[in-house]
Amino acid sequence: MRKSFSLLFITLIALYGWVGYRMIHNKYLPQCQPEGSLSDVAEEVIAIPLETNEFCSLKKIKMIKRDREDIFLVSNRQLYHFNSSGKYLGQITACRPETGQPVELADYAVDPVHDRLIVIGTGHEVYYYDYDGQLLFQSILPQDASWKTFGHMAYYDNHLWATIDLINSENKQAPTLEQWLYKFDLGFKEVGKRKLDVADLGRMDINHKTDPEIAVKDGHVYVQAPSLQPAHILNDTLYLISCNQLAITEDYAKILPLQIGARFLVSTHYDPTLPERSYTFCYDRQKTKAYNVQGGLDDNFYKTGKVPELQSIDLQSNTYCYYKSGEELANSFPDRTNKGNPVLFIVKMKA
Repeated sequence: MRKSFSLLFITLIALYGWVGYRMIHNKYLPQCQPEGSLSDVAEEVIAIPLETNEFCSLKKIKMIKRDREDIFLVSNRQLYHFNSSGKYLGQITACRPETGQPVELADYAVDPVHDRLIVIGTGHEVYYYDYDGQLLFQSILPQDASWKTFGHMAYYDNHLWATIDLINSENKQAPTLEQWLYKFDLGFKEVGKRKLDVADLGRMDINHKTDPEIAVKDGHVYVQAPSLQPAHILNDTLYLISCNQLAITEDYAKILPLQIGARFLVSTHYDPTLPERSYTFCYDRQKTKAYNVQGGLDDNFYKTGKVPELQSIDLQSNTYCYYKSGEELANSFPDRTNKGNPVLFIVKMKA
């Protein structure tokens, strides 16, 4: 009887000790704010009304990239060129030389050293253009039978980096789908590669990440894909920090759920079919404060409503962008009509 009582007493002490520890621990954990505005994370937001003319009428835009005063963006698989004032400078992918038909773009990279654009077509063809849209030469991607999907591409340090899904068929009965990061020279000759694994989050997570993108931290390339489980993102972030998994090294091979900026860790997901599932997560490492906002941060710079889709515009994840059109611009840009091109907003994050 005494033994049973002692065991019960020890168990209760351990239980209350654990509960007390969790209460104290959680008390000092940063909490996610369910609401937030751009001014909470942004130092400034610059509006660039994109010029509308008979040669360029855009609705939805994506893949926005910049080189100094030159801005490039994609709409309906076509690549367009504007300057930093919004002046339209031309359509890059005007036509295929052999057919006269427009090039259908799958992805592209900006080579700022040679003032070139490297465009991947939907048929795995490669086009090299100058900034004026002049086709310099063309080739084709290397054909590797194991490649299933050629993913996103980026230019960094005089090389092209690409995420590639490939099929490992060593076990013919159960071939596996793997994710790799490839490093190419500017002519797509393979220089190196590394097999990617999802980051350890201290919990069960999805093994395969969709649409991973390339980023750079401390001069080293890493891969990130936004979390599809925003309810866990704060705990995941704290776990990654505590385990020192955000120290990016030369051969870093984890797919992170975060973009690592100088001050902010960001995860943002946009689902155009279900906008209510879109979220923006920002963790302020300076103030140890987090925002996890469903539907996106509120634009309190130009009063255009929520920003459901923040797109990174630099590999270092310190500058983002979004765009607005139509009724959302009625108050701040009353001269813009529903038929006009969108207004592009450049977001400089706080340092």
